[in-house]
Amino acid sequence: MDERFIVMSMSVRRFLSRLILSILLLPNIVNAQQLLFTEIEKHSKENWTVSYQSPKAIKAIMFAISPDNSRLKRWQPISSEFILSYVNATEIVTRKDGASFTSVKLKLTPTYIHLPKNYAPFSPFSNGAMLLHSARFFACPNLCTGNENLWAMAVKAPLNDTILADGKAHVGKTSWWDKNDGQKVYIGQQHTSQNTSYISIVDPKLALTVGKQLHDILPKMMSLLEESYGVLPDKPMLFASFGETHDGNFGRQGGTLPNQVFMHWYGSDTYQEQNPAATLWFFAHEAAHMYQNMVGKAKSPVDNWLHEGHAEMMAKKIMLNLLPQFNAYVEKKIAYAEAQCLEIISASSLAEQIEIGNYQSLYDCGLYIFNTIERGYSGNDATETLWLAFMERSSIDNQVNSEMLLSLADSNYGLSKEHTDNFRKLVGSD
Repeated sequence: MDERFIVMSMSVRRFLSRLILSILLLPNIVNAQQLLFTEIEKHSKENWTVSYQSPKAIKAIMFAISPDNSRLKRWQPISSEFILSYVNATEIVTRKDGASFTSVKLKLTPTYIHLPKNYAPFSPFSNGAMLLHSARFFACPNLCTGNENLWAMAVKAPLNDTILADGKAHVGKTSWWDKNDGQKVYIGQQHTSQNTSYISIVDPKLALTVGKQLHDILPKMMSLLEESYGVLPDKPMLFASFGETHDGNFGRQGGTLPNQVFMHWYGSDTYQEQNPAATLWFFAHEAAHMYQNMVGKAKSPVDNWLHEGHAEMMAKKIMLNLLPQFNAYVEKKIAYAEAQCLEIISASSLAEQIEIGNYQSLYDCGLYIFNTIERGYSGNDATETLWLAFMERSSIDNQVNSEMLLSLADSNYGLSKEHTDNFRKLVGSD
């Protein structure tokens, strides 16, 4: 075997020594022998690798999240002795001869890829910077049980780049413990901008278009949300990136993680300017996510309609309050979501829609459900107060589920029996 895959560097040895020591101090969290040390390295703009090191010999590396099999084309083992396979809807790395190993390194494709209901591993900036999603690199020795929630991560980059990870700036290399849905890690040379409500890095190609819109409207959206949900404990970090494509694909993806909000556009230089109302709704939706204070994870994939529907409903209220010139767009979007969801209610369910890859149904039906609750309530703050009550209930068992919210809406917010029954059937909680 190539010595690169046997001999650990002194830095890796020191990291593992500290790692094992800390685990010995926290025996109830995780066993040191069940950890992988993950290091993502930028060698140059086009050359990225990820390496996995295990304290003991293992038979396989299993990736914690595999929404599809795209790693097979985009991640290549550097040593020909290894193979990346897709088995039982899971991506795994093994030696071709079935022997045990302690380390492996893979070459990565550092371009944007759309993943079903997951964040892309790479969101490039037009100036050569990169935003990583750490959870895409979470992996387990041999087998993931689904209960893992502590990951030893590191990023290494050329000295002329700044690494923003775990809330701090670093040069050269940094390591940290990761958990839950991971975090966004920035590697590049652009300086952060301090705004009243947030800190940002906005792609230079977006500065005069959506970057200016963000600067003008996002603080107002956040102020409106604060009236109902309170002030965020820390300033969030906003990343807005743009990657040009040459295959005709275009679009955008956004999301939030603790103290982070991120938006990526891909396609032509002018794509993001084509529909200003849709762009502003997109901003409002992501802003709403920052204030949800989600307590626990969704009980099932179907339950993701809860936070997506709430964000859509708050986007509607934000648009009507701050941007009345786009009322026609808002009304059209509400009507479309209702029509789409009623069609699903009549012949299908959200579980079936997710099974066939229709993740938009979570947004459409989520918006329709919250809008229906709001229409049947005497006040104009049903969405806000219902969500706060829902989060309070969810904190008891650290889990969010559809039945809990529908029961609250039925008992306290005047949701009719007919609608309650239909929604329970739709989300599978009847």
